[in-house]
Amino acid sequence: MKNLIKHAFCALFLLLSFSVQADDITVIDPWVRAAPPNAPALAAFMQVKNHSGVALSIVDVRTNLSIDHIELHRTQMKDGVMKMIPQTAIPVAAGSSTILKPGSWHIMLIKPVKVPAVGEMVELTLVFDNGIEKTIHAHVRKGMKMMGTDHET
Repeated sequence: MKNLIKHAFCALFLLLSFSVQADDITVIDPWVRAAPPNAPALAAFMQVKNHSGVALSIVDVRTNLSIDHIELHRTQMKDGVMKMIPQTAIPVAAGSSTILKPGSWHIMLIKPVKVPAVGEMVELTLVFDNGIEKTIHAHVRKGMKMMGTDHET
């Protein structure tokens, strides 16, 4: 009986040591790229830090904006052309961070009813594969010009 209790206690300790709380996740510099009033989509960027010892993935995002839907994307070179490729999840390794930035991982807010103006805030709730949700507020701001192009980042 003592062994059973000892094993149950050890199992509970291990389970609790691998649990992840919302406080184990921090989001740095969340922002949404400013767009013209008739834009078909908006992009959100940020750095997501995972302070836990367990790998996580963003599997969904909700927003306070009236939009058609949200997509997780990654821009990658495919057949010699940079393409935005829809993803089912954005990984955030244990004890590491993932940077969502122009030309890489990002969140697409598709078909906004009203495009927010520069300086406004957009509420985003990141939903992780373990059920944790982290609500953040992203500033709408202009992107910086990419060198040698007319595109903004």
